[in-house]
Amino acid sequence: MNREAYKLANEIKTELGASGDYLAECPSDVEMKRYENRVLNEIRKEKQVKRNMFRRASVAACAALVLVAGTVAFGDEVHAAIKQIGWSISSALGISGDLEDYKEVVNTSAVDKGYVITLQEAVVSEEKLVINYTLQREDGQPMESYLTPDGALYVNGKNCTGGSGGSAGFLDEEQKVLGVVADYNLFDMGIDFSRENEYQIVFHQLGFEDGVKGKWEFAFRADGADLIADTRRTSIEKEFELPDGVKVTLKELTANDLEQRISYGISDTTSYLLMIKAVDGAGNRVEFGVRSQNGKSGYMQNEEVIDDGRLDVDAGMVTMTLYAVELPEGDGQISDDYVQVGEVFEVAF
Repeated sequence: MNREAYKLANEIKTELGASGDYLAECPSDVEMKRYENRVLNEIRKEKQVKRNMFRRASVAACAALVLVAGTVAFGDEVHAAIKQIGWSISSALGISGDLEDYKEVVNTSAVDKGYVITLQEAVVSEEKLVINYTLQREDGQPMESYLTPDGALYVNGKNCTGGSGGSAGFLDEEQKVLGVVADYNLFDMGIDFSRENEYQIVFHQLGFEDGVKGKWEFAFRADGADLIADTRRTSIEKEFELPDGVKVTLKELTANDLEQRISYGISDTTSYLLMIKAVDGAGNRVEFGVRSQNGKSGYMQNEEVIDDGRLDVDAGMVTMTLYAVELPEGDGQISDDYVQVGEVFEVAF
């Protein structure tokens, strides 16, 4: 999947610059992190389209998704055309568990400029917040295009809008209800996510070019104590040397019902992007790609967890191989020619 992401990245245009020249200047700092997250965001959208993320046929038959014709009240007003959606983060991600023990059900709506956003659920993990929400027109009419909300996240009053990603798709054939799942990477923010924190999400615009400007604001409290406590941890502590001489230390493999990740540290800035291919004792094959990096620390995430492509925690040993590809200079054309770094190794899982 990551190779597809690198090809797709060549077509991405963001405020960071379409040429990719900035990568040659500072490939491992803030711009690098934002670039990686943009790439992952785009490929997750692409992947969800190919796999039909929301699985209309199967999800419609599932009790997790319930469409109820009804009304949503905002103050003294009642907007009768709005559908109330019971739609979970698990359904959005295509994972088998329902995260029932870990999620905070918010189910709160905000309306402005003729559009209604309903924040459904929130799940807090280590240095991560995942939410899902729906967008509808106030008059109940179809939407001709995706108007994905753009906004800011605050944790305990602090602006924490750093790396983020997500996917979006219409939940109905009439294109009246847009479903969005978004994750915010809160890496190295100095926040204790095992305790209850105050979260505030403020959307200021729908769509990214000539979008609908307004204000849709949500506030809730949530903690990740149970999910963090139920996270399985396996020490790796293996060091590798990249072709440019930078040392990479793979630190820990962690797994829970929401995600699987590998944390790592680097000795210096590098022009190489990392990836790990892994296979467990049951034959499940996955890839871990860089999801977040801040300074000399970061983590790779198993993106294949979507649609339950995950390592089996009961499979015993996991065989891993580290790969790296050099980020481009000049024209920004990214190669998919990964080179193996070091020897294949095993960890007990």
